[in-house]
Amino acid sequence: MEASPHVQRSPARFWIALQPSIVRIYKVAGLVCLTAILVGLIGFLTVNIFYFFDKTWVKPVVFDSTHQKVVEASDQLADAKLRATQLATEKVDIEAQLTEIDRIVGVDEKFIAEVGTQIEAPKTPEMWLVRREVEKAKLDKDNAIGRRIPLTKRLDNLKSRIEDQDKNVTRLLQSPYLKAMDHRVVLAFVPYKNLDASVKVGTKLYGCSWGLVACSNVGKVTAILNGEVTDKHPHNDTVQRGQFIEIEVSGSAAGDAVLFAGGKPLWLF
Repeated sequence: MEASPHVQRSPARFWIALQPSIVRIYKVAGLVCLTAILVGLIGFLTVNIFYFFDKTWVKPVVFDSTHQKVVEASDQLADAKLRATQLATEKVDIEAQLTEIDRIVGVDEKFIAEVGTQIEAPKTPEMWLVRREVEKAKLDKDNAIGRRIPLTKRLDNLKSRIEDQDKNVTRLLQSPYLKAMDHRVVLAFVPYKNLDASVKVGTKLYGCSWGLVACSNVGKVTAILNGEVTDKHPHNDTVQRGQFIEIEVSGSAAGDAVLFAGGKPLWLF
């Protein structure tokens, strides 16, 4: 039995009727793809242009006593203090030796002054023994004076080294990482150009939910810490020189990749 012509033509009619809808779907899909590409390109250019000119970004970092930088700074400070203590102990030892030399020289000079003139021409064995003691006292005095010269030079050199070591300890004590030795702290890296341009104590900080938009105030700057540090740019990973600031932030803002100082990055958003 042959199929009727009406049944044979039904699938063909169905696909013919469906073709306009398929074309419209392709057009819509293409438009959506092109729009997505355009939006992505605009976003990419906007972010790159923004970070090229922006001087408000800061990079938050959370430190605690177990952080590698904190441990390293703590070890360096402990080593510097130990070295300073060793130098101070060595200085006390040299000063004690010089004091002993001064006592020896003083005693010998007194003995030579009191006895030496009495035995210029010894005639008895006892006088010869006294003369021998006088000569020994003179020799001891000369030896003591001879030891004083290098010890004095060592002491002068040691004082200079102690002064340098004290400066080193003072410098290490200013390390921002040491603030986290006793408790967790939230700091933020700021490159020099941003520090000079927009970051001061009390400056408000803004965090954004989506890149550069949906931003709100999340905290403020509480202190600017001494000491140069380096870190990577949050957008292009170039190494930047700058300083740490101490910040006070709310919620999860301490874990953000970047915050902005002074206002929202795109003002209205």
